[in-house]
Amino acid sequence: MKTMFVLSCALVLSLTLGTLRAADTHSADREQIIQLERDWTQAFVTNDVAANDRIVADDYLGTEPSGRRITKADLSADLKSGVVPLASNHLNEDDVTIRFYGETAVVNGSESWKQKDGKSGRYIWTDVFVKQNGRWQVVASQDLEVDGK
Repeated sequence: MKTMFVLSCALVLSLTLGTLRAADTHSADREQIIQLERDWTQAFVTNDVAANDRIVADDYLGTEPSGRRITKADLSADLKSGVVPLASNHLNEDDVTIRFYGETAVVNGSESWKQKDGKSGRYIWTDVFVKQNGRWQVVASQDLEVDGK
């Protein structure tokens, strides 16, 4: 009986430590991706083409709330032209979920924005990041404009 109890405790401890180690495995990746999301969110306020080029993979394909398909070149052109109408854009970090599948991360989240004309709103989105050559880049995204907070 005592042996069974000790073996059960050892099994529970082993499973718990394994779960904690698995969560720790991605903690640095999680922080990198959150920072990339912060930077990308701000790039649309400051028209930061360099940040966009660093964060977005060359073969990126996204879908805007209007349904327009966009590439990295489209994003860069929009930023260079200054047509992005945002006065502020805030990543709602408490609403971000990241799931890892090997060297791929699926990120769901939201951001709250305000345009230069005073209109404000919120996007919910899904971004897909891939880690290549030691760095994370977004390869796909889809945004949806939603009412309310």
